Amino acid sequence: MMMTGANVFNYISRFVVLTETERKLLGQQIQIMTCAPKQVLTGIGELEQHTYFIEKGLVRKYFYQGQDEITVQLSKEGDIISSAVSFLSGVPSEYVIETMEESTLAFITKSGMDTLYESSINFEKMGRLIILEWMLVKERNDTFRMISSPRERFIRFVQENPGLLLRVPQKYLASLLDIKPETFSRFKKQLAAGGQEKQ
Repeated sequence: MMMTGANVFNYISRFVVLTETERKLLGQQIQIMTCAPKQVLTGIGELEQHTYFIEKGLVRKYFYQGQDEITVQLSKEGDIISSAVSFLSGVPSEYVIETMEESTLAFITKSGMDTLYESSINFEKMGRLIILEWMLVKERNDTFRMISSPRERFIRFVQENPGLLLRVPQKYLASLLDIKPETFSRFKKQLAAGGQEKQ
């Protein structure tokens, strides 16, 4: 088994138990890349050919609304990121995927994934379960964003991702959480002061 790409194996182990032969097949499809900050991995209009597993670093996914960048995902160590609709259906990506820090990424190509699916029913099961999780997570996040207050979104994000407040520029976090920058700044200052965030 490859010694690199550990996060790929850790991630996949949540969905299926691989045999030693399957682990070797998976290892053969894992590639590793290192990226500088602000490196575009996928651009708007491109066909997504990769699913990335974050070994080290931080990656952002966003789209444009006029001249504004609307952040929809931040992925840190142990997370997965891809322009999923493009990867799964072969349509051009509507998103940009870009590194925010110097990053080490393990990735599997679309053709590599197809090879895995053809080699074992277990990999097909893995694919179905990962896609199902993507769908469930997206729907839950979309629903929470619609029914929650800015304060509630801020608090949940801090609880789930405390380290990202120091790693990610405030404008991207405000965009991700659909909070006005000045409101986000107020929440952040109150958090640092140990106070209670207000609506």
